[in-house]
Amino acid sequence: MYSAPNINNMYIKNASKSEQVLISNYVLKIVAIKKQDPNADTSTLEKEIDQLIYHLYGLTEEEIQIVEQN
Repeated sequence: MYSAPNINNMYIKNASKSEQVLISNYVLKIVAIKKQDPNADTSTLEKEIDQLIYHLYGLTEEEIQIVEQN
């Protein structure tokens, strides 16, 4: 859990409008699928969101591996 001082030091990247729309569309798809079937596998869509976020932050392959291991 994060305490307030840690949250204040977090780096939050501002996504462009097009990036926001892409991410939002994936989230809406996941919500719609889960609404129909709460047990549905949405991992592929979730991975797409992950990739968009990695790109947004400009992570290298090495950094992505670190994130995915945790």
